Amino acid sequence: MAGGREQTFDKFKRAALNSRADEIVALLVDSEGPVTANTAAEHLLAQDGWDFTGLLNHKVFLMVQTMEAWFLADRDALATFYDGGFLPKSLPGSDANVEIIRKEDIERALKKATKRTTTKGEYHKINHGTVLLGLIDSKKVEDASPHAASFNSFLCGL
Repeated sequence: MAGGREQTFDKFKRAALNSRADEIVALLVDSEGPVTANTAAEHLLAQDGWDFTGLLNHKVFLMVQTMEAWFLADRDALATFYDGGFLPKSLPGSDANVEIIRKEDIERALKKATKRTTTKGEYHKINHGTVLLGLIDSKKVEDASPHAASFNSFLCGL
């Protein structure tokens, strides 16, 4: 995590502009909503005005619609992390296709599902997000999110 959205893009852009020919610079950000463009770069240009022109050796990936969507692909990991008081029935959609679940619905549902947990308390992006990313099953996430599968394929090819 590199800070806010604009700060993250600025860091990516600087790194891409200063990269050597043998380096690959990758950006992974939330799509913030449904993806309607053909590529991640086109989506980010339309949504955020981010221009990738002239950025050599760059790769752009989306967490659709938000990082927390990946958690919904592995609800068992969520239940284990939030031991005691976790309400899995509060989670929206299906763990088979997490990309169609609206960002707003995910955020609201995670707070509700974790509100009464006994050890961790209510979901908090900074305190819980990176830990949960390390706990979820990447295969479940790939199966539930084509964008995650694309990102994982890129990582495995390095």
